[in-house]
Amino acid sequence: MTARRDTRAELLAAATEEFARHGLPGARVQAIVGSARVNERMLYHHFGSKEGLYRAVLEEAWGALRRDWYPMLEDAAEMPPREGMRHALAGFFDVMWRRRALRGLLLHEAWQGFTYRVPAGPEALPPGLRELYRRGQRAGVFHRDKSFELFYCTVVGALAAAPILAGRFTGVLPALAEQTATEPIRDQMVALLMDGVCRSAHG
Repeated sequence: MTARRDTRAELLAAATEEFARHGLPGARVQAIVGSARVNERMLYHHFGSKEGLYRAVLEEAWGALRRDWYPMLEDAAEMPPREGMRHALAGFFDVMWRRRALRGLLLHEAWQGFTYRVPAGPEALPPGLRELYRRGQRAGVFHRDKSFELFYCTVVGALAAAPILAGRFTGVLPALAEQTATEPIRDQMVALLMDGVCRSAHG
């Protein structure tokens, strides 16, 4: 008996690659259905439109990021503030490095002004990371005059940009040329970011 195909999942996978390369305006429906090897009617059956498929791809990509990263945040919550924050930021870098398609989607969304995603408010930021930050402030590890929101936007922006810009700087930092050699770069980046928020290197 032939297993039933999950045409929705196949379309999402094919569309993720196409949208990551070309964005919504440049992506071609025929390329997506051809890669997924499904009839074009199935795209409209599952998603209603090309835009509907794009929204579903974005939701799946950001959901995958949360599924990968949030367990690391749970581990970080059990650690002392400085070590926990270092673990959380290193984990975010690793997730962004592995998920090439997510980086492409992020670039295209930024170019389009994030038209298809509701702007993130304070409630969208990871609550576990916020509590870890506040715990560090209460313990005197993190500066009290630096808001979590500013810290989050700064570190996430820097760590997300690193794998996006890696190809530009392989001549300066050859370790970026190979994924397996990025750990020292990651750790140094995290240390630089932590220096900006920690009261001392020994906090």
